[in-house]
Formats: sequence, C-alpha cells, structure tokens
Amino acid sequence: MIQHLVQQPLPRAEGLQHDQWQAVEDAYGRLAIAVATGDRPLIVGSAKELVECVARVTLVAYGRVVPDGDEYTKVLASAHKVIEHVIGPDIPGNHPVRQIPESAKKMAVQLRELRNHYGTGHGRATVHDITDEVVEASVHAALVWVRWALARLKTVLLGAVGPLLNDLQSGLFSQGDLAARLEAANIPGLVEAEQHRLGVAVGRRTARKTFNVRLEGIRACADAPQRWPDAYREGVVQGLFVNEDGQAYAHAAASADCAAELLQHHSDPAAVLTGLSIVLKSASWSLSFQQDHSEIIVSMKDALEKMPEAARPAWNMIIVELEARSPGGMR
Repeated sequence: MIQHLVQQPLPRAEGLQHDQWQAVEDAYGRLAIAVATGDRPLIVGSAKELVECVARVTLVAYGRVVPDGDEYTKVLASAHKVIEHVIGPDIPGNHPVRQIPESAKKMAVQLRELRNHYGTGHGRATVHDITDEVVEASVHAALVWVRWALARLKTVLLGAVGPLLNDLQSGLFSQGDLAARLEAANIPGLVEAEQHRLGVAVGRRTARKTFNVRLEGIRACADAPQRWPDAYREGVVQGLFVNEDGQAYAHAAASADCAAELLQHHSDPAAVLTGLSIVLKSASWSLSFQQDHSEIIVSMKDALEKMPEAARPAWNMIIVELEARSPGGMR
C-alpha cells in the first residue's frame, strides 16, 4: 500500500518558488527510495523529514523567517497555524473542517517520537525491530498532513500580502483576480497596519485607472460592508489621492466618488479626511495632478453630497485648500 502512495505526485501550490518546490521533491524522493528499498529506519526518518521540510517551505513562502535551530514541533505548529487560518474566521474551533486537519497535525507531531525511537538521524547502540505497523503509520501520518498542507498553501500564497502589494504596483488584474486574492488574504484577520497598506495600494492602483481593481477592491466594500475594516478603508482613501512618491495624485472620474463610497461605512469618516488633509497640505502636486486639478476639484465638489454628513466639513476644507494652491488661487 505505501509503495503506491509514495508514487503519487504531491500537489504543488502556484506561486511556490522553484528552489522551495525542489526541496519538497528532494525530501519526498528520499522517502520513496527508502520505501522502494525497504530501508525501514530511513522510511521513519524520511517521513518526519518530509513533514518538517513542507512546514519550513510553507513558512518561508509565506514570508516568515524560520531559524534552522527551531525544533520540529514548533515549526510544524507555526506552519499549520498559517495554513489553518485560511479556512476563515467565522468557522468555530470545534467545527469538523478545523478538527480534521488538527487531527492530521497531531499524527504528524508523533513522527518526532517515532523517528527518535526507530528512525535514522541517531547513532544507536542496539537495533530496534521496526514492524510493518510502525512503517505504515509513519508514511500515512506524514502524507496525510503534507498533502493537506500543500493543497492549502495554494490559498495562502494567493492571499499573501507582500506579493499582492507588489502586483498592485505593476501587475495585471483580469476580472475576478483581485477579488479572489483579497478573499484569500482574509483582510479582517490581518493586523491594522497590513489592512492599511493593502488599502493604500488598492487606492493608488484605482487612481491609475485600473477598473477591475476599482470594482473588486472598492465597489465590493459597499456590497458587503462588514467584511472591510476601517483601516483598509482609510488606506484606500489615502491611496486615491497620494501616490508612491508622496505627491498629490488623483483620477478625476473615480477618486472622489470612491472616497465618498468607502466612507459611508467608516466609524469616523471625519478623522480620515482630517488625516488626508494634513498629508495633502505638505504634498507637492504630481504633474498629472497639476494638469487635471480643475477637473479633480470639480469632481470633489460634486461628491460633497455623497459624503457622510459628519465628514462634509473636512471634505470641503480639503477642496478649499486645494483651490487656494491652484494657479490663480489664494497663496
């Protein structure tokens, strides 16, 4: 039975780097050779090594630093937490969809003891009798968790914040791409700083006239407001008006309307606009903002009535300040 199992290819997550996948294949190949040759101590040792390899690859691919001295159970638990988190925050801890992977992890944890007692990696004064049951338990325990982990890693990498931020700067987004990646990123589960950074990147890309990003990163906020936290909304508003160089930058046909739409469900929209006002006061104007400032200001005036009532004074103040800086305006 185990001879057949180790001949089946492992699922490779899209986005996994070549050297990371090579490490997994190397560990898996070593286990397959051990099974093929009937080297029982090596089977037990290689099963544990494969799990640790996949756990470390998971963490590295996710952007975590993993000291080589971290013990097996710590690495395994950290990797499992990263992958399990993707299941979603609304599923309780006692739900079967959480408990089944947790049981797989508990099986994988026991591989350390099996390796310590039977497997390679230790010089031994005696030769232990390694039964069929020990060999089969080692291989099954390793592959149940490893296959689940690699399959889940696809979703983890899809929603990884670092690569998503990079792609929002210059990548292409077809219909549905950003929606899938934001869903996988589990924005409510991110720390506020990450929510804000992601929002800023979405706002900036929208200001650069990418319609799919506007639709799936901003319009979607109105369709399901509870899924989009304040820090994300604040970040988007800032990104709609300030570029990567800290300059005023906006899209006349979108920035103002999008800001009004986002702030409808923010807990303190006036504070967001006060913060934006402070940034814009000290920001120089990008070339495009200089060229289009008249249209941008008109669109901001048109959006005034769409703003939450509490935010209108702050929004109007931004308009007044921009008009004062425009050619011919008050200095």
